[in-house]
Amino acid sequence: MAYMSGLIVRVGDLDRFVSGWNDFGKQQFLDAGATSARISQSVFAGEDSGTIGIASEWESLDVAMEAPAAIRNSPESAEMMKSAGVEMLRRSLLVVQASRGSLEGKYGSLLVGMGDPVTPQQTEQNAETFWGQMQEGTNGIQWHQAVAAGAMTGAYLTMTLCDSMDQLMAASQKMFAQPEIQQLMASQNFQLAGRNLFKVLG
Repeated sequence: MAYMSGLIVRVGDLDRFVSGWNDFGKQQFLDAGATSARISQSVFAGEDSGTIGIASEWESLDVAMEAPAAIRNSPESAEMMKSAGVEMLRRSLLVVQASRGSLEGKYGSLLVGMGDPVTPQQTEQNAETFWGQMQEGTNGIQWHQAVAAGAMTGAYLTMTLCDSMDQLMAASQKMFAQPEIQQLMASQNFQLAGRNLFKVLG
């Protein structure tokens, strides 16, 4: 089972933070056991606009539990966080339910919703249906459920990566207008609760 951890921070000096991430920060996450790591900035996200997200994927929850302390105790990380004015806001854990395509791109969308519990088989069927509608406007999609995220625990999250937000939004609007998609969402009592449009920084 794969997990995605999400750390949300505010940054005073974005250039310093991105430079540190590219120089050593990303590698520290990978050295700590993450199988992938990226940073992004929320552009359109309500009260979260402007915040920085650090998303990293893990094959072991035990490894993910130990990583924050190991990274925080690194002298390089401590100096960078201080000089960049990093303020930690929250950290959440998601379980990865399904993936399609490539999780690379200049921009992204994070949809948050609530709905009935679904089986792994239904999750795979849903992924095939949504990917069939969205793949022409996106690079890849990953579906998650929040397992430790404060008030959002239990929510479903869909992360979509793209190189053109115009193309992503056109595909999204077309998909949500399809009767097949509307019926599928209604059958699972799925309701959208929020959306975050972000820019990938590294």
